Amino acid sequence: MDPVERFAEEAAAFERWLLSGTDHEADAARECLIRLLELYRAGIALPPEWSEEPEESADVESMGDGERRRAYEAARRVPLDCYTEIFDPTMVPAEAPVFGSISDDLADIYCEVVAGLRAYRRGDRAGAVWEWSFGLHTHWGEHATGAIRALHWWLCHNAPNRLLDDRTG
Repeated sequence: MDPVERFAEEAAAFERWLLSGTDHEADAARECLIRLLELYRAGIALPPEWSEEPEESADVESMGDGERRRAYEAARRVPLDCYTEIFDPTMVPAEAPVFGSISDDLADIYCEVVAGLRAYRRGDRAGAVWEWSFGLHTHWGEHATGAIRALHWWLCHNAPNRLLDDRTG
């Protein structure tokens, strides 16, 4: 499958899970981790044809406050919200940790990824790729990796049986 189509599929799966999912507690934490890992994996497979300057054809609509708030509230079903992280893990000695929020992470990821998905669905492939790739490098990728680390830790220490796939058959 084409990497752009693959990312669009993962973006749609993330959107569906976040806004329409009914999972809670450890199940929501596990599915959130999976959705973020798949989205990130698909993001790093996107073609490198992007720059830090948007192409003239790229006119991706941004999300309004109401839609971001809806995504933020939907994310509240994940049992972990607040965590700490550092911005630059290569800095030694380490800088002071900062506050992170899974709800904020998911809302920001939603706004950028779904804005690109809407452009893709309208036929603006270049605009979608630019939005997804630029955000991966500058914004939503940071939110995803911070949330991935926090969710992994939470599952290992609070619901280790949910970290692994327990489906049968």
